[in-house]
Formats: sequence, structure tokens, C-alpha cells
Amino acid sequence: MQPTSTGPDFSGEWAIRILDSEPQGVSPGVSHAITERGLYLIRFRGGSTGDRIVMNNGEGIVGMLRYRDLSAPTQSNLPSVLTEIINSNPELFLVFYNRGGPINRKMHMFQLLPGIGPSTAQEMVKKRGSGWADFSSVSEDCGFDAAAALGNRFNVELRDPGELPSIISMLVRAG
Repeated sequence: MQPTSTGPDFSGEWAIRILDSEPQGVSPGVSHAITERGLYLIRFRGGSTGDRIVMNNGEGIVGMLRYRDLSAPTQSNLPSVLTEIINSNPELFLVFYNRGGPINRKMHMFQLLPGIGPSTAQEMVKKRGSGWADFSSVSEDCGFDAAAALGNRFNVELRDPGELPSIISMLVRAG
């Protein structure tokens, strides 16, 4: 699939997760999926729910997908799929915890996570030191499931693309 003014360039190798292999209102054989890199919701020809598929150069992608087009059960399951993607690809997502900084004078990037306020964000910065090696270290130091917290925030941003500031836009898709 070639890039468009609103879509990504799917050149090269991309891993995807099939979210729903039998969505209503979609041509038979077309599944709803999410890319591991960039967290793009897509329509994909083939696969079964739960499959992880590696594709090349967008082969099999038949279009982009909106969050609201996902079924209610798929929307409910998406945070756990996002957490799996985060845990499976720590090199892509640990950067949030290791490099996240102030957004402005009054807000730190960590405060975008559910339940994190200014004082907790500052404690996290102190505990981070030169960086965490893995998500279990972040979780242990900070007292919450770091991958799940990030997955929940990504879910909010996928549900409402107007949610700003956006971790997906700032870190995941920025390259």
C-alpha cells in the first residue's frame, strides 16, 4: 500500500495483530488489525483473530480503519492487545519512559498516563536515572504496570485522535 497524505508508508516489513477476523459490515476475508509499529488501525485481507502476521510492503492491507468501526468487544479487548504489543516490542516503547520529558512548564509527559499527577511524575524522573532496561524495572520502581498504563493511554488516543498531547504522535509515529 502506497502512502497517502493521511496514511503511513507501509514499505518494508511490518508486523500486525489481527483484532477481529469476522467484523460485521466488511467483505468476507477482510480482518480488522493493528500494526505493531506506529499503532495504525488497518483493514487486512486474511488472518484469524489473535494472529501475529509479518507482511512486506503493505501486502494484504486494503485500507485504514477508524476506532469507531471496531466492534464493542474488539474495543474492550484493545487495551490488552496494546499491552501485548508494548511488552513484545520494548525497544519501540520503552523510549517513552526513558526519554519522556516536560511538555510545558506545568506538565510532564508522564502525566499523560492515567492516574499520574505532577508529584508522581517528578518521582518517576528521579527513579529513572539514566534509564530503565525493561518494563518490569519501570513497573517495580514506579509501583504500577508500566506497559498497561501506556497501553491504556494509547487506547484513549486511538479512540479519540484529537486527544492532545498525543504520545502516539510525539514518540511512536515521529520516528
